[in-house]
Amino acid sequence: MRDKNRIPKILNELERIWKANPDFRLGQLIVAGAKPKEPCPEVFYIEDENLLEGLLNFENRADLKTHESESIPDWKKYPNVTRIEHKELSAELLSELINALKKSDKRIVITPINLMKLNGAPVSDQTWLLGQKPRIKVLKKLLRELEDSGMLTERKSKQDFLGIKEIGYDIV
Repeated sequence: MRDKNRIPKILNELERIWKANPDFRLGQLIVAGAKPKEPCPEVFYIEDENLLEGLLNFENRADLKTHESESIPDWKKYPNVTRIEHKELSAELLSELINALKKSDKRIVITPINLMKLNGAPVSDQTWLLGQKPRIKVLKKLLRELEDSGMLTERKSKQDFLGIKEIGYDIV
């Protein structure tokens, strides 16, 4: 369980900054503070009145249930290939991940880096990524095995992520 003491600290800082910048919307402040790698227009442009309405209706269990699958982050939906030891990675675990992706609406090119990104790994941090060479090597080997088994098919062109060329696969 997360530490409840973090809540007043965050709210106090948010209040201090927002009072100094009252023309900002809450979504703008959150996006500015989070500095996401990908744009978040739904959060950035939400009007405070719409956000407040959503918060006031937050405990409406029927509303939460209809949006439950949408609100679960990817790293909770899919088997994790990033947080376990690279020596524990297996074709079975990757098969489970590929099957979960196949059933979902998520359409990604299967590469070691994309699989780690799906699990919430900080793949845009070059220092972190360099430390993942053993994991990437194991994932490449396992993806080739899944291609040999007929679960994946190799793409003609290589994927490029921050200058790193990878073989990409599509789910069969």
